Amino acid sequence: MALRWRIHTLRLANALALAGVLIGCVNGTEVDDTARDAAVYRSVVADVVDRSGVDLDRSEDLPVVFIEAFDVAGIPLKVQVELVNSFIEQYEIRFIDHLDEAVVVDLAGLPVRPNSLLIGLGPIVDDGTVNVRSELYLSADAVSAYRYTLVDQDGSWVTVGDPEEIEPEGFVSGS
Repeated sequence: MALRWRIHTLRLANALALAGVLIGCVNGTEVDDTARDAAVYRSVVADVVDRSGVDLDRSEDLPVVFIEAFDVAGIPLKVQVELVNSFIEQYEIRFIDHLDEAVVVDLAGLPVRPNSLLIGLGPIVDDGTVNVRSELYLSADAVSAYRYTLVDQDGSWVTVGDPEEIEPEGFVSGS
């Protein structure tokens, strides 16, 4: 019962936040990529969670997926709201500004908090092909990074083949 009330409360809060953003940011000349960007990031986040190999506990409290943007512009609020809503029954999505918000700072190796994951997301690069850099942080010594190439298939963004393993850049010492 408490979980249902929490989900309902989160949905209401997200709807109100999105309404505020839409009212304050309406501009008929701009292209709104919110739906596309949210769908692309959703696909990447879902795949990173699946690939993590971490068994997130499905107890009464939802597992937490912390997300840090690796783009100085960040992830737009409307896209954040869409992501939170798309995972609302599986994970509690929390956007962070600094690594300390997601790790246990008192433990050696700075592991991510229990029953959670930390994912870093780069900007969506669309140069004819959509690419996104992602990183999975489990501890200071366990960071993996991938470049995803995605295509739109009937309104769903799907990964083309396996993501390319690359060197971590966002979650490095001193980040």
